[in-house]
Amino acid sequence: MKKLIALAAAALLLAGCGASDTAGDQTLRISAAASLTDVIGELEPVFSESHPDTELIINYGSSTKLRAQIEQGAPFDLFLSASSEDIGKAVQAGYIDEDTVVPFAENRLVLVSADRVDGSVGDVLRSADGNIAVGQPDSVPLGAYTKESLAAAGLWDPLDGRLVYGKDARQVLTYAESGNADFGVIYRSDAVISDKVNVVGELPPGGTPIVYPAGMAEQAENPDGARDFLQLLTGDQGRQIIADYGFALPGGGK
Repeated sequence: MKKLIALAAAALLLAGCGASDTAGDQTLRISAAASLTDVIGELEPVFSESHPDTELIINYGSSTKLRAQIEQGAPFDLFLSASSEDIGKAVQAGYIDEDTVVPFAENRLVLVSADRVDGSVGDVLRSADGNIAVGQPDSVPLGAYTKESLAAAGLWDPLDGRLVYGKDARQVLTYAESGNADFGVIYRSDAVISDKVNVVGELPPGGTPIVYPAGMAEQAENPDGARDFLQLLTGDQGRQIIADYGFALPGGGK
């Protein structure tokens, strides 16, 4: 009798482990740059229609902070980054499968304001009064791109004391929309979705192209789901949504 009870207990334990594994396979965890919020929002119902039993958990933030979370053990299956540098570091540290890394979008920087402002970006930044919202250059890819662009144009140091720093791309947009900052340097894709800011002009490119790469976790709990979402993102439907939201396609495509 004791042997039968032990066998039954072992069977229940194995059944419990199997149920847990199956449940885990029904969750897809994606860490995504904040500037991709609307693109992912469009793709979620499309993916869910073909994967009705999969729960999507999306963690948005700046790519650098998302990478730090991954390095600290945060679970994820797919990383959608606004920074080639951050995904490269995740690959080097063994968190991303290098063979799965693929660029899926590009972006540009624009100067915006809640008011209509005439003049070139350089002239406006040199002469206009008021604060300018930018991303944190040390922890937000948008901020690093902004600093690189403005420094190359000789504008970064003269703006010292007028900069307001945001924790991610969407916070910078919010500062500009609300008037908490008179101007903001944001991605072109964020300017496209906002009806509260006006584009003054495009910033000159810095030395680092603004490329968005994706990569699957080296130890993904749901590799099939991650692979399917990545195929959706890089396929015809995903590319159309990416373009609709103001991003450029890899290689300068529209």
